[in-house]
Amino acid sequence: MAGPGRAPQAYQQAQVMGSDRRQLVVLLCRALERYLTRAEQAIRDREFETKADALAKAHAVLSELICSLNNEAGGEVARGLRRLYLGMQRHIVDVDLGDDLELLAEVLEMARLLARTWEEALRRCLEERAAQAA
Repeated sequence: MAGPGRAPQAYQQAQVMGSDRRQLVVLLCRALERYLTRAEQAIRDREFETKADALAKAHAVLSELICSLNNEAGGEVARGLRRLYLGMQRHIVDVDLGDDLELLAEVLEMARLLARTWEEALRRCLEERAAQAA
């Protein structure tokens, strides 16, 4: 039986398993945002192990986003997203090396914009699907 500390992880796993690809991208973008926010606070608090862990997780999320791209179907949009995600990964490495809060703020703002954009795209897709079903 899972302990109380495992409940959030079980919830996340259920949420991911019940999501379609677009929803998963939104979940990944929101996770990216959380990890970057955690890293920002850790830098301010001089908790370097927490910072390193949060930035490593943010980097891993970006790797997942890169792997999720379909270059054939996505064409130039997918190639542009790949460049964006790779650039964000490079910035995360620079943030980690220099504890650069200004650069981290830029990456965090990009992550927030990505999350909002993907959420809007998902909302529109769901609306179109509902309109077609009606």
